[in-house]
Amino acid sequence: MATSPNPLPNHSTIDQEAIDSHLLAVQAAMMNQIAQATLGRLVLDDVLHCIARQLQEALSVSGCLIVQLDDTQGREGGSDREHSLASRWVKVATTQPNSEVVPFDRLYRLFCNVYQSSHSWLAQGKSVGFPGAGQQISPVIQNSAKESGLWGLLMVPLLHSSFDLGAIILYQCEPQREWTYQEIAFVQAIADQCAIALFVAALEQRAKHTQSALQASVDRNRALLEVIPDAIFRVTRDGIYLDGKAAKQDTLSASTTEIMGRHLHQVLPTEVAGLIWHHVELAIETHEMQLVEYHLWVNGKSHHFEARIIKSGADEVAVIVQDITERVEVRVALEQLNDALEIRVAERTAALREANRILRAEIIERHRAQEQLKESEERFRNLVETSSDWVWEVNENAVYTYASPKVESVLGYKASDVLGKTTFDFMPPQERQRVADLFAQLSTSRQPFTCVENTTIHKDGHLVVLERSGVPIFDAKGIFCGYRGIDRDITERKKSEKEVQFLHSITRAIFESQDFYAALSVALQKVCEATGWDFGEAWVPRADGTVLECSPAWFSKTKNLETFRRASETLTFAPHEGLPGRVWSRQKPEWRRDVSAESNQIYLRAQLAREAGLKAALGIPLLTTDGVLAVLIFYMFESKDEDQRLIELIAASTELGLMIQRKQAEGEIRKALEKEKELRELKSRFITMTSHEFRTPLTTIHSSAELLENYGHKWTQEKKLTHLKRIQTSVKHMTRLLNDVLILGKVEAEKLKLNPVPLDLEKFCHNLVEELQLNDNNQHTIIFTCDWGLGMEKGRGSMGERGTGALVRTGERENFSSQSPQEQHTLFSSLSQPYMDEKLLRQILENLLSNAIKYSPNGSTIDLTISALEEQAIFQIRDRGIGIPSEDQPRLFETFHRSTNVGTIAGTGLGLAIVKKCVDIHQGQIAVESEIGVGTTFTVTLPIYNLEHIGTSS
Repeated sequence: MATSPNPLPNHSTIDQEAIDSHLLAVQAAMMNQIAQATLGRLVLDDVLHCIARQLQEALSVSGCLIVQLDDTQGREGGSDREHSLASRWVKVATTQPNSEVVPFDRLYRLFCNVYQSSHSWLAQGKSVGFPGAGQQISPVIQNSAKESGLWGLLMVPLLHSSFDLGAIILYQCEPQREWTYQEIAFVQAIADQCAIALFVAALEQRAKHTQSALQASVDRNRALLEVIPDAIFRVTRDGIYLDGKAAKQDTLSASTTEIMGRHLHQVLPTEVAGLIWHHVELAIETHEMQLVEYHLWVNGKSHHFEARIIKSGADEVAVIVQDITERVEVRVALEQLNDALEIRVAERTAALREANRILRAEIIERHRAQEQLKESEERFRNLVETSSDWVWEVNENAVYTYASPKVESVLGYKASDVLGKTTFDFMPPQERQRVADLFAQLSTSRQPFTCVENTTIHKDGHLVVLERSGVPIFDAKGIFCGYRGIDRDITERKKSEKEVQFLHSITRAIFESQDFYAALSVALQKVCEATGWDFGEAWVPRADGTVLECSPAWFSKTKNLETFRRASETLTFAPHEGLPGRVWSRQKPEWRRDVSAESNQIYLRAQLAREAGLKAALGIPLLTTDGVLAVLIFYMFESKDEDQRLIELIAASTELGLMIQRKQAEGEIRKALEKEKELRELKSRFITMTSHEFRTPLTTIHSSAELLENYGHKWTQEKKLTHLKRIQTSVKHMTRLLNDVLILGKVEAEKLKLNPVPLDLEKFCHNLVEELQLNDNNQHTIIFTCDWGLGMEKGRGSMGERGTGALVRTGERENFSSQSPQEQHTLFSSLSQPYMDEKLLRQILENLLSNAIKYSPNGSTIDLTISALEEQAIFQIRDRGIGIPSEDQPRLFETFHRSTNVGTIAGTGLGLAIVKKCVDIHQGQIAVESEIGVGTTFTVTLPIYNLEHIGTSS
């Protein structure tokens, strides 16, 4: 491989003899490697890596780096070159740095700064470094190097033939390293050889690049020759063909090989040859391309050719020949056609003048129409921009292409915010799919639509209901392009419609309700469902107008408010007392944001509200012409500020108070009619009963009296006593019948009051059983069982003496015995003195036992059992009689009603009615279980009063 003609001197100033023998041996080995790489026997990059490693080992330094400047940025010197030195570095070879001590990126930036600052010195082939080097690095960079962990640095340039090829960089981390003269000379010698190798490698690379470019140029020229239109020739100034190539064999009368070396006149006709020869001379003299067209007969056919003549040498030209026969024929045809067209143009000129006159008139008219259209468009634009509706256009994909400014007042978005988005982007998810399906159907049918409602989300988050109408848009070709239409904000209208529907529904529901409280319940339910309240209750003025009482009407969306409801049922509110009382007295609605946080002076049930989780409350008076019919209170589980529109809506719904009042009046009238009907039925039953029940004993009395009067003097004393007993029995029966009627009369007149007195229930029942069995002549067996008290056994027939007993259920005996003595004493003391109304209790038990005897066969058994459950006495009467049909059981306690299966058994139908009235006065309960032919069981549950209850009630 050739070396540079101007090799860089081997630094004559450096004495090679100063290098010790060891370094000289290493130097010789390195130079031999570099020479092998220069000759192409070794890979230069591998050799440079090996050189870097050998330099590090020979000089015992921390690291060695060989860098080369990027040759693609040019090899010329200058300020621009100096400015970009650092950016042109390419790392060629390096030893592995101690990255744990000094990061390599930081070292690389430091080396770039050294190279940049010392470039003018390095360009002279001199090394730089510290400490001990010839040219010292600036103190600033030295400090930066020491801060980075470097205590020694040597940079030797790679120069050859005035070309800056890079540098060899040696650095020492610890300890501090001074560079000796012979070390610098050693590295300098290696750098010179590396520079020669890099320079030779660059020359070889450039030669390869030049050869590749030359080959590419040859290939391009060959390709151009292959695609020439017809033929190309080289012709001298003297008119001699040098060479040529023809794409088509029929372009010339002879082949290109036959015309080479011949004169133009030997190949072409004289006129054509002379014409071309003349233009060859012009092309050489003027250096401009010459264009010549000529005609030839080739192979018996007429051809037209075009020759382009271009100077290609000092005394030669290149001639490109193209067959333009088709083009000339077309041109001739066009000339003939133009002649014909001129004739036709002349013929139509007159017609065109007339048409122009007409067109001018039409243009004037069109201008006038355009002005009118412009004015109309301006009016339409003003109408669109000032309209209360939003005008829009969408393409076939429902993307907005136009939106009038009104969209900002409708949805809060500017028109520019809407453009490019679909109409579905502003809708809730559930609405989006519905409208998308509808738009797909409309787009398929291309039909206009009107009054299509959809829900859209306003920019601030609330929902807006729009009414949309639109017509399809088609382009000039009739292709569907989308829809144009308007959107009208009907949110307020929909709210009004819902309010009207709500009022209509509540009106209809109230009208269809059965009575006053049912109407109140309907009003509460409808208001809660329509306006979002969770709980509603009604407070009705007492008949005397002193306080508000909790109405049976209430509504709840949840089940966890029953405790709050039960507690409210025990309360009353005077005027101005609590929320209901204030609404009652003021006759105006009142809103409370959070009743659970109110004081007792403002809201009396704050503690109950906190336990139930109730917060916001609203009180509404139900007004009539006579005042407040009721006060409705609504609650919800969250705090809510006052909503005047909601108050107005609920207040509007409660203006139906007159209808509810009418429903109340209707209920009272209905009750009165039912009462009157019941009284008529009672009267009819009473007449029927008295005509039967009174006639029989009266007949008995009358007949016995007549017999005694007429035959008494003849009868024995025993026979007289028999008739007297019949009279007495009949009188007792009538007396008992009158007593039953009187008792029912007192109950209906509310004159029969509860009068509890201390009563020994066991003794009372024992005496009653003995009395009934005596009157029954022991035809039935009455078994009396008492679970009243502790430590006693069940008795049958007769009762023994009992100690002070406590009221305990039989099933609780074991539990009671397991209790402590103190707990037992407490239970005894609370239940040992029961108070009950003896007269009412006698009516209950006597009627039930008499019925059991009456409707049971002789010799059968009747059970009377008394027991205790908590603070209640339970009486159970069980017979084995005829039973009560299931269809008669619902009317069992009606006055004068008797079962259909009693047959000829005597009775008035008053006994069970009296029993029911007496149980109700006790505030107790009665239940019946019966089966035909098996028997009947009556269970009466009565509350037990003790001394504490009597004192409280008094």
